[in-house]
Amino acid sequence: MVMHAGNVVVEGGRLAVMEERRRRLAMLLRPELPSLVEEIVREIRRSVPEYGRPLDEAHSTVLRDRVEYGVKLFVDLLEYPHLARTDADRTFRSIGRAEGHSGRTLDQLHAALRIGGRVAWRRVARVERQRALSAVDVSWLADRLFVFLDELAALSVKGYREAQTRAKDAGRGMRRRLLQLILKRPAVAKSAITELARTVGWTVPEQCALVAVDAEPSGHVRADPMLGADILADLREPEPCLLLPGPVTTERLQRLSAAFHGAHVAVGPTVAIADAAASLRWARQALRLVGDGVLPDVPVTVCGDHWSTLWLLGDPGLLKQVTKRRLSPLNAFPTKQRARLAGTLFAWLQSQGNVQETASKLQVHPRTVRYRMRQVEEIFGEDLRDPNARFEIEAALRALKLLGVAY
Repeated sequence: MVMHAGNVVVEGGRLAVMEERRRRLAMLLRPELPSLVEEIVREIRRSVPEYGRPLDEAHSTVLRDRVEYGVKLFVDLLEYPHLARTDADRTFRSIGRAEGHSGRTLDQLHAALRIGGRVAWRRVARVERQRALSAVDVSWLADRLFVFLDELAALSVKGYREAQTRAKDAGRGMRRRLLQLILKRPAVAKSAITELARTVGWTVPEQCALVAVDAEPSGHVRADPMLGADILADLREPEPCLLLPGPVTTERLQRLSAAFHGAHVAVGPTVAIADAAASLRWARQALRLVGDGVLPDVPVTVCGDHWSTLWLLGDPGLLKQVTKRRLSPLNAFPTKQRARLAGTLFAWLQSQGNVQETASKLQVHPRTVRYRMRQVEEIFGEDLRDPNARFEIEAALRALKLLGVAY
């Protein structure tokens, strides 16, 4: 118990010494603060060009106020180490955010902090000589100063990065809004698009191609694909899309595939900027056909490679009407026979009425083709000799074949 009491006494003595040191050093430094603030401000402006540009009175006051707040806080914490830090933390984060909004870089912010620390340390050295401070006092001050600078830098950088993140989010939001304006129907005034494009720093192209993006298996699309600053993107669900200034190159198609690895994308036709909505409509149609198994299951589908399929299957309601109108004569036959006759008719139309070629396509005897075609001619009559009717019949049969549906 005696030893315990002794330890308490010793510890109490150490605390008393520490408190005395804190009060004494704080008292020595406080008179130095006004001139120290001016010296730090001068040195920052001289050494960092971005802070040394001609400033109006308001901006000059802001820099001085920040420095004054920092040096006063350091001395206050020196004397009262348990001082609440909530307001100070918030202040330095807000300083970092302001620097981020100002357009200055982290390097410039770090340089200003280093300069402030260097000038402050020179002042401590001068006080040491004038007041004959002990080596213990100087070492302790140095430790407190550099810990404080590290904390200040960390808070400022955190605020700076918050500002940068918000600025990027705001920029992405404005670019999404621009894409929405371009796609809006009925079309908005061209001046509205041009004005917003100027605001976000985007050059309005003469031509563009729209890209429809399917979600990854996880149900999400990777944000911000590195495809170039000239691309507008809206990757939010449920129908993510991109605008690529045209014409679309092979290199850009490769980058699309890499950027959306794990998701399907479809590239619409290259059109005038005023027709962007049509390009997106075709791209989304192509994406649906990939999902239905009609188009090949590849990472990037280019609409230009599948025009006839997209055209034939572009309007299911219209296709149903054409099929009903032109293929209804086949309904006179049982299901299996109807399918054989439809297949024979399609091959015959593709072969432009050549029986031998039709037989070769179907891998049957020519007599079989002639037999079946006599039946077909009986039910279709003059339609097989009318160019418009023949075209619609072939289109309907081709569409059904693409869909894998037997008539």
